Amino acid sequence: MLDQGQKKFGYEHVYVHSGQHFDYQLDGVFRKQLGVRRADLDLRIGKILKKTCKTSHVHQSALLFTKTAEMLDKIRPNAVMYLGDTNTVTSALIVAKYGVPVIHIEGGGRSYDWRMPEEKNRILVDHLSDVIYCYLERYKNILMSEGIPSYRQVVVGNIIVDALNDFMSEADNSPILNRLRLEPKRYALCTIHREENIDNRDILAAKLQGLREFAKHIPVVFPLMPRVRARVKDFRLEKLLCVRRLTCTEPLGFLDFLKLESAARVIVTDSGTVQEEALILGVPCLVTRRSTERPETIAAGATILADDDLCANAQRAMQMDTGWNRETLNPSGGSPSERIYKDLMEKIQSSFFEKSRTIEMLRINPFARQAYGQEACESYA
Repeated sequence: MLDQGQKKFGYEHVYVHSGQHFDYQLDGVFRKQLGVRRADLDLRIGKILKKTCKTSHVHQSALLFTKTAEMLDKIRPNAVMYLGDTNTVTSALIVAKYGVPVIHIEGGGRSYDWRMPEEKNRILVDHLSDVIYCYLERYKNILMSEGIPSYRQVVVGNIIVDALNDFMSEADNSPILNRLRLEPKRYALCTIHREENIDNRDILAAKLQGLREFAKHIPVVFPLMPRVRARVKDFRLEKLLCVRRLTCTEPLGFLDFLKLESAARVIVTDSGTVQEEALILGVPCLVTRRSTERPETIAAGATILADDDLCANAQRAMQMDTGWNRETLNPSGGSPSERIYKDLMEKIQSSFFEKSRTIEMLRINPFARQAYGQEACESYA
């Protein structure tokens, strides 16, 4: 939509890829399958860090900030839009310091779990954003509780609905079940990738042991992300994966993975997006974490949240009634992406971004009025 509407609405859309993920399995295959065009500018963050062998959060952020500044000097955008809570969104700090408005899609989600890097990312980008597109009213309420004014927030529904609607029929044609010799509803799908689950040897060993035990009850498919595979090797846990009916694969493309999700008997994951997809697809889900930023899936009866005993909790998830409301994540129906685009065009045409940080908009806040000398401030001297 952003590309197609340029002539009609008189703007220019520049697609920038941070390069945080660059392997074909984590980047190229998705662009190919989803028909995403080549980026106008690739910051190549991941490739540069890999060459230097310095890939920590600190080094990633430092390089990302530098490359973002170079991008701003080159393109000089009127606004920058981000999606999600990856480390890439932290570059919104540099964008805001340049005086460029920030737009965030997927705002307001909170796990209140300070161990998570993503939690820090979410808070940072939301508080820097001039417009925040929230998936649900609950997320807007969270942002309001943090003091972010309502005029910056728009509730649109969860955009993962659009991705599933657009590609489910194509995913249905995937040969992945035949390739892995699986029968629909007679296997479990597992994904684990978060730092809280893989960076501590004991925790990772417990998760893998749980999968090993669970595979005695039902075949398990476990796509291994590169960082997970590296941790398994570093911690010498390979033997835990060597068990009959536990199939480890390379990372899968979107269509193959979507097919596996839709045909699974149960999904075990620590991914927020997979958690959402499971609800929409009607597949019971165990979120093997201590917390989740998407508790609405629990409220809907589609998810069990449990950090301990993966095998026992996965078996419990298999017994869940799957009659939950699959529209929970998009209660208004229609296309969330189209709602975002329509609102964005209205804001561009009304010059919203030119005044979003001015006292004209901020005057509803008494502290802002005090800072501008428009209201008396009590002295605490």
